Amino acid sequence: MLNDMRHRIQFQQKKEKTRLPVDGDNGWETVVECWAKAEGLNGAEYYAAAAIQKEHTIKFTIRHREDIDEHMRILFKGKTYEIESILPNHSRLHFLTVRAKAVK
Repeated sequence: MLNDMRHRIQFQQKKEKTRLPVDGDNGWETVVECWAKAEGLNGAEYYAAAAIQKEHTIKFTIRHREDIDEHMRILFKGKTYEIESILPNHSRLHFLTVRAKAVK
């Protein structure tokens, strides 16, 4: 599983509004950067998501962490993804599966 974790992703959370905005400041800050396995949905998952949402969804597999939640977003290859769910990986207990959809 570790050999498949070839992609670097960043988890970001909203900044607290305690200071004045700066040019180029998008209101998000990176709190976690880690290696991940990134894979698109396949089979029935893909067709169900495409029919209902018409969105690009990716499953990221990462090492288990306690410091991420559904209120964060992911940066991957220059694109932003909104986290839909964070689930334990039942076949590998030390990993999490994060399902996220592309933000337009």
